[in-house]
Amino acid sequence: MSPTDSRPSGFWKRHLDKLGLGGTVFAALCCLGLPALLSLLSAIGLGFLIHAAVLMPLLAVFLVLTLVGLWHGIRQHGSRLAFRVGCASAAALLVFMWFSAVLTGIAIAGLVVATGFNIWLKARQHRCETPMRPNDAPQ
Repeated sequence: MSPTDSRPSGFWKRHLDKLGLGGTVFAALCCLGLPALLSLLSAIGLGFLIHAAVLMPLLAVFLVLTLVGLWHGIRQHGSRLAFRVGCASAAALLVFMWFSAVLTGIAIAGLVVATGFNIWLKARQHRCETPMRPNDAPQ
């Protein structure tokens, strides 16, 4: 990777925000006690995951992964908005999880929006960096 190339070279750097978001949503829904998810986990032998002693550290790890992925996005596209929304949503998730399922859902939605915005910004940056070939010119 050249010093002027801002795209990450590894799979993990490109997909860390998406992986972290998936794990965060999973752990948050388990913490909220979503019946279908809890039943599925028990049925496939992963019932130990539904205890707070496992879920809270798991949620913290996935939130950190999400925020690290959003931070890598700043290095690629230069916009801090997705990272700021992600930080606010992560903090709201950790606070509201104890008080309100509705506000927790809104915080999860904020993380989804932040990650989606980060993906869009990275794609837009990649399109802008890709040189147009002569055959691709509009006619």
